[in-house]
Amino acid sequence: MPEYQIKEAFNVGDSVRYHAEHTPDKVATIFEDRVTTFADVDRYSNQVANGLIKLGVKPQERVGYYGKNSDYHPQMMAGINKANAVLVPVNWRLAPPEVQYVMDNADIKVLVVGREFVPVVEQIRDKLPRLETVMVMDGPYKDWGDFAAWRDAQDTTDPKVPVKPRDVYVQLYTSGTTGKPKGVMIPNDAAYLGWEGHPPDPEPLKGTYKEYSPDEVSLCIAPNFHLSGNGSVLGGLRMGTTVVIHPDFDVQRMVDAVLKYKVAKIFMVPAVLKILLDKAKQGADLSAIRLISYGASPIPIDMMREAVEYIGCGFLQMYGMTEIGGSATFLEPQDHTLVPTEKMKSCGRPGEFHQMKIVDPVSREELPPRVAGEVALRTAAPMVGYYKNPEATAQVLDGNGWYYSGDVGYMDEEGYVYIQDRLKDMIVSGGENIYSAEVESALYDHPAVKEAAVIGVPSDRWGEEVKAIVVLEPGQQLSADDLIAFTRKQIAGYKVPKSVDFVSELPRNGTGKLMKHVLRAPFWEGRERQVS
Repeated sequence: MPEYQIKEAFNVGDSVRYHAEHTPDKVATIFEDRVTTFADVDRYSNQVANGLIKLGVKPQERVGYYGKNSDYHPQMMAGINKANAVLVPVNWRLAPPEVQYVMDNADIKVLVVGREFVPVVEQIRDKLPRLETVMVMDGPYKDWGDFAAWRDAQDTTDPKVPVKPRDVYVQLYTSGTTGKPKGVMIPNDAAYLGWEGHPPDPEPLKGTYKEYSPDEVSLCIAPNFHLSGNGSVLGGLRMGTTVVIHPDFDVQRMVDAVLKYKVAKIFMVPAVLKILLDKAKQGADLSAIRLISYGASPIPIDMMREAVEYIGCGFLQMYGMTEIGGSATFLEPQDHTLVPTEKMKSCGRPGEFHQMKIVDPVSREELPPRVAGEVALRTAAPMVGYYKNPEATAQVLDGNGWYYSGDVGYMDEEGYVYIQDRLKDMIVSGGENIYSAEVESALYDHPAVKEAAVIGVPSDRWGEEVKAIVVLEPGQQLSADDLIAFTRKQIAGYKVPKSVDFVSELPRNGTGKLMKHVLRAPFWEGRERQVS
């Protein structure tokens, strides 16, 4: 691994300070009708930091953001960092019980909530004993203050709270195999891995940041509670790039933004790329786009070839996970060709500041090229751990810094990595991680359900979709629609089964262990990978 060195303790606050000093009038964010310069972001983030300090938020305490993408998000990200507190973006797609768990587990002290999610917070407010202050975006509500008015009433002086490289700057929640999400604590040095300085230094970027440029406009459509959405905004703040922010994904709004703002860089999941590809086939002008970064799940090779042909820009596939703070492998634009190659089935090679090996899942001994095993990754700046969960941290992160992903794959002789399956019982649908145990738990809550198994099956639109295989209690009757409607009240919509099959029994081995591979086999027959 190359030598890892940060010349200064760079963090989000430092980036905003730098660009406010060197390019104060340059546009940092565009959100609907609000245009914000780097000088504005610096001032607003100072005010956020001072306001949080006045509210009693101490270094490394948690501040929540529960809302769709907005220009308030980068202001809060920088302001929370300037107070050396921790930003916790809350997944707005979750059902109220899930939101309650995340907010309570994170020990959120101050919460900024989007107006459309106020009813959820009202519903769970009395179950959050550590939540002291709630503010609403775009207007006050009852005795909850208005975020912008509160921000603007604070001192604009930079508080200059000390921030260390291994201090946590953001805590992102991932689904858990036991049905409970885990808070991944990402430190400042993970966000600035390999950073050697800001422009106009000769080589300001290393490793994962090469897709950003200060001279171009990027577009953020990924949700802020994902590493990709958080990273899309962070990339702009790091590099001084103008970021157009959309509250959520809308394909026509995205196409219009590409034309209006000459958007050059976008990150998207494969499901979104397929929708954009359909627009390109219909004649949409996407010529301004220079690079599309994608990740979260593989792309079918035929679709990738069509994207190269019809969209015509460069493509950069990134494979990684929240626990390592970002991407670890990169399939470069030159590896995306009109004539499909074997390499287009891979997720690329490890980046400059990452190491990867394939190991035996039991012994964790390294395996030779082209032998499948568990994918293990190491970065110079790993996660601090799972919040309040050292046992789960120890299961995936060893004393030498290796993170064991639970993904199954192999590496070829050139270092290209090919993902084939998962050790973890996880489904990836439209870029969202869904653990079967979480869905099964919701199904078991129905009194008519005796047994349930949840699997991922192929989906042309989403890559995979959730399917439930259910055994009913004797004498009970239940329709698939009724069971789906029941689970929708308990878990996020994207986790709800798209289909349900009722069977008389589930396949088990001699020791009684459920054999999910038997359930999955008919749906994946004839496919190279058991993930999509």
